[in-house]
Amino acid sequence: MAVLKALMIASMPFVLAEAATGVVPFFTGQLSIPPPFGAGTVLDAAILVAGLSVALVREMRMRQPPT
Repeated sequence: MAVLKALMIASMPFVLAEAATGVVPFFTGQLSIPPPFGAGTVLDAAILVAGLSVALVREMRMRQPPT
């Protein structure tokens, strides 16, 4: 249960960022995904890379033996 709670806390900023990139285009039309290399695609890719990086760093820290 503690692992699940830690995962939820660590992933929450990225979930909220993805939600924001869904709400902004709905109201403004900006950041939409259909352009192959538009601002929306770049922003989503950046959120994905940041989220994966945080998950990787957390995993690496968990696997290191305590000193």
